[in-house]
Amino acid sequence: MTRPSALRVLIALGSTALGLIHLRLYLTTYRDVPIENLGRSFVLNAVVAVAAAVVVLLVSHRWAVLAPLAVANATLVAFGLSRTDRGIMGFTERGWTPSPEAALAVFLEIVTASLCVIALAIEVQTGGQETRTRELERTEPERR
Repeated sequence: MTRPSALRVLIALGSTALGLIHLRLYLTTYRDVPIENLGRSFVLNAVVAVAAAVVVLLVSHRWAVLAPLAVANATLVAFGLSRTDRGIMGFTERGWTPSPEAALAVFLEIVTASLCVIALAIEVQTGGQETRTRELERTEPERR
């Protein structure tokens, strides 16, 4: 197993932080909201964000970066929907409440998603060359 890059470690830290913020929001704010699935969605977000962090650290394939990217983007979309007149699951909020968690979560979601896109671009661009080099290294001893 190869050691994850510093960029992947940063992505994992961002995804984990997102998960912890959503778990904290569930425990302190959204646990008692009368919309049953709303609170559960915060717990689910926390679990999936931490799972995505584990995936990006343990799976060396370049597409593993899509896991935290999907979580960050889906969470941003949910945040945006919750600020509309229709809301999400019938729940609406205004502005940056709860504060400071909402602003911190949005900031981390944008940073984590951006890091994922950068990592994906780097890994896609260099991945083909690295794969060919590894294949050549494996077949060279057989030729000797």
